[in-house]
Amino acid sequence: MQVSDIKPSDIKKWLYSLTDIGSKSKRIYLSILRGVLQEAVYDEVIFRNPVSLIKIPKYTAPKIAPFNADEVQKIMDYATNDNYRYYLAFAFYTGMRSGEIIALKKSDIDLENMIITVQRTRSRFGESSPKTTYSIREVPIIELLKPYLIELYNKHDNEYLFVTQYNKPYMDNTVFQSQFWKPSLKELDIEYRRPYNARHTYATNMLYNNLVTPVQLAQLLGHANTQMVFDVYVNYLDNFNVNFDRSIQIYR
Repeated sequence: MQVSDIKPSDIKKWLYSLTDIGSKSKRIYLSILRGVLQEAVYDEVIFRNPVSLIKIPKYTAPKIAPFNADEVQKIMDYATNDNYRYYLAFAFYTGMRSGEIIALKKSDIDLENMIITVQRTRSRFGESSPKTTYSIREVPIIELLKPYLIELYNKHDNEYLFVTQYNKPYMDNTVFQSQFWKPSLKELDIEYRRPYNARHTYATNMLYNNLVTPVQLAQLLGHANTQMVFDVYVNYLDNFNVNFDRSIQIYR
């Protein structure tokens, strides 16, 4: 459409047609569109920014459905393809985003200090810096991950950890999702969730088992602060009162 032809009703129609993303993404899209059209206002192509008349969707924390321990084990055991098995290990044992996993290079791995440095991401749009500056972080290599990591590290000479059969880094996780993830969940009779749910699973179990504090979890996941942790993960653990120790002595 010509910029001068865009009306608030057109933007509303487009916004309501986006059914596969959450309110947070819609707010981001609107913000970008507002900036583009504001330039047209400055250039006097239009005299009012139509986005200014659109009510920004209220952000609501997404509802999550992490996998339980049995499901994680079944998914891991069912993975016969090596690269897919390594990918799952990183997803479930580090909580890293898919793009961050496939962007890992051997130089990011410090086996002596058992640390992974996250400093880039990959997608169909290419390689770039992580989602935010806070996403540049260090993630500990836990013992569960170590055998998968060492096996993958020594498997080839490419600078990237995850490479295709053509010795090239993956563009994104599409091949894992379409060829392995979806079919395996169906075969295992496990309710479908996106691969991103491996990150949710890592986060909720780290909190539930008191392995980290919310502040530490925010750092591990690459969040700027604990707001996301409290909004998404802490609220999910709603069975706190069920297991509450009623024998505690508050005042001694």
